[in-house]
This record gives sequence, structure tokens and C-alpha cells, in this order.
Amino acid sequence: MPALPAALARATDPHQFDLRPTGSGAILDIGCGSAKTPGAVGLDISADTDADIVHNLDEFPYPIADNSFDQILLQDVIEHVAEPIRVFEELHRIARPGARIQLRTPHYSSVLAYGDPTHKHYFGQLAIRSLAEPRFAHYTAVRFKTVHVTLDLWLPFRLLGIAKLANRFQTAYETYFAFRFPTMNIRAEFEVVK
Repeated sequence: MPALPAALARATDPHQFDLRPTGSGAILDIGCGSAKTPGAVGLDISADTDADIVHNLDEFPYPIADNSFDQILLQDVIEHVAEPIRVFEELHRIARPGARIQLRTPHYSSVLAYGDPTHKHYFGQLAIRSLAEPRFAHYTAVRFKTVHVTLDLWLPFRLLGIAKLANRFQTAYETYFAFRFPTMNIRAEFEVVK
């Protein structure tokens, strides 16, 4: 029985879905708050954080040189910006060729999406994929390769195996079942194509 509490602790650990760099090189942690990724350059709108760069993401261009970073993390950020596509254009500019961009955002079926009055957008997997490869090419010329898009369902739905099915059949899940079996977050990783 001692293994059960450890397994339960792992299953309920809220940090299991935190973003972590997947490679080496210079890291930019956008929206770092007071929990900046170790070794990263932090960017946040508030000076009352661990930020190295204080900047509003809705003001372009960002005060960062072209081709500066190999890893860019956006944990719970993209839902706060006015123009997500413009943000991705700016990320493309400041990232090196082949850089990895990771994001996490509340899924549109999540209480987390609607629980914060500062959220401006609600995302599903199709919208997240469209940040990398826009469904309407005239929106932007920048492109990313989608490495993965993962739906993080709440614990009961993970234990029942629904999370596995939802991730295998993401479009069908969102079309028919998202509000019956809500997803907590979407995590995605993109590779910069230049």
C-alpha cells in the first residue's frame, strides 16, 4: 500500500504538465512570472517578477534581436495576448532556425479558460495547430512544423482512459465530447521553419 500514495501524488501533481526545454541552447521564458525556468532569460509584463526583460507582448517589435533563442516557452500566456498570430510572427523572428517553441494554454472546455477575466482567447487543438500552419495562408507568411499537440485531461478522465482516446482522436473528441469530458490544458511544441 505505500506505493499508492506516491502514485497518487504523481497523478495529482500540478507541475507534471509544466513546460520544460526539450533541447539545448538559449532559452526564453515568456510570461515567466516568479517561476522563471532555470538558466532562461525571462520576459514578463510585470517588473514585480523574475523577468530580465519587462515588456508588453501586445507591443511590437519585442526588444530582442533576430535569431536569438533556441527554446521559447509560453506557459499560460497566449490566451492573454490580443493578437496570437502577430505574437507567433514575433517568436519566429527572435527564434533561430530549428528552434523549438512550446506553449501551454487552458483548453476551451476547461474551467481554467473562463476562470480568469484577463483571458482574451480560448483555444482548441485546431486553433493551436493553426498558429503553426495557418488554415488561411494569407494571415501570415511565417511557418512552424508541429512536433506535437497534447490534450491534458483532468485526473478522473486520465484514470478512465478517456485522455488516451481524446489524444488519439483529437478532432472527434473536441467535436462530440469536449464538454462531457473537459480537458484541462493544451500543450504544444513547434519547430521554427526559416
